[in-house]
Amino acid sequence: MRFALLTASAAIFLASCAQQQRGPQIRGPVQFAKNPSVILALDIAQNRRAQEVGVYKALEETSADNALTFAPEPVNAREWLKAAPPIPATSWAPHKVFMSCDGKTGVTTGAIKWGEVDGYYTTVWQYYEKSGGRGEWRWILSHGDGVDTPREAPDFLQTKVASCKGRPTAQVAAPPVGEQMKQGFSRDQSLSWTWRYRPNKSRYLVVNIWDGERWEKAFADNVKAP
Repeated sequence: MRFALLTASAAIFLASCAQQQRGPQIRGPVQFAKNPSVILALDIAQNRRAQEVGVYKALEETSADNALTFAPEPVNAREWLKAAPPIPATSWAPHKVFMSCDGKTGVTTGAIKWGEVDGYYTTVWQYYEKSGGRGEWRWILSHGDGVDTPREAPDFLQTKVASCKGRPTAQVAAPPVGEQMKQGFSRDQSLSWTWRYRPNKSRYLVVNIWDGERWEKAFADNVKAP
């Protein structure tokens, strides 16, 4: 499926919706819908919340219980965020959004800035259903790194939804000796992500999306050893 382009006017509308959000669940218009703009609005609202209460607090508020981040080793995000030392003011902007066929898992990736340091980030979002037809979005994986040259923003935010055709094939892989590895999937198996953490503290993350016949690499990031 080709990239769909989100117009600037739509992005402005989503930003205005996100400005109305408060609290850890980012309530209001950001509810479940099979539309990548929902994931975009979550990302924008989380960024705005970070400007209000600090990036670590905003990330903690919107994380799932088992959310994972890298410091640089893989750690439970909530536990790490509570004890993490302060960092410079942080702001980010999504460049691409990927969504599973069922609309209940999404991935954002884009540019981030910590003070004067440029970088990139990736966030995996999951929708958690509750009784009474209610639910909430939480992020389950946060990953990123610094860059020498800032990632250039596209003219239009790019979105892509996994195909609902066919049956996604299983992706089975074993890490080399000494590496940690974990594969994650959307509930309908149409969106996947795999990370590897190496003994030298470098890591690799790849996100794949189902196109109806085969897996397509959405993007991959390789973080060098510190």
